[in-house]
Amino acid sequence: MKNPILVVSLVFLLCFTFACQNKAEKAELEKFRAQAKLEEQNKEIVKRYWNGKWNERRPEILGELLTSDVVNYGTSMKINGLEEYKKVYGMFLSAIHDTHFSIEGIIAEGDKVMTWASMSGVQKGELEGIPPTGNIVNISIFTVFRLVNGKIAEEWEIYDGLGMLQQLGMELKPKAEEAKK
Repeated sequence: MKNPILVVSLVFLLCFTFACQNKAEKAELEKFRAQAKLEEQNKEIVKRYWNGKWNERRPEILGELLTSDVVNYGTSMKINGLEEYKKVYGMFLSAIHDTHFSIEGIIAEGDKVMTWASMSGVQKGELEGIPPTGNIVNISIFTVFRLVNGKIAEEWEIYDGLGMLQQLGMELKPKAEEAKK
């Protein structure tokens, strides 16, 4: 060995390089684990929300798991804020009874959770001007949630409203033609 200082320096440099890479890898792994934990927590919040909302039929779940400024972007309406959300939910809760909600699949990425689910119930109350029919409705629902600090801040929801109305006995007909002049 001609220069032991050079060899020791190279060994030290290699050890330092690998130690830094190991720290970076550990930091990356910890970041990944924290993100996975947050996504699992968000999925559990959404599961509690759906179960409390439709299977247990507990209106107070809205205050527990929605932000006060929650926004719901639905297929037929937009709901702004917790108070408006409670009114709309109350309308559906009084109209559709014996509800059963089942999550068919759930995916989380970052602060978003997506569910595809099925719901059934019996129309025993008036629903948007439709008198009680006693009919059973079965609908599929696709929803993307955005969560902030453990609460749902936004919902984007798509469900087959036309199919639900047909199950309630409504018919789809073309608009009447205007009288010709």
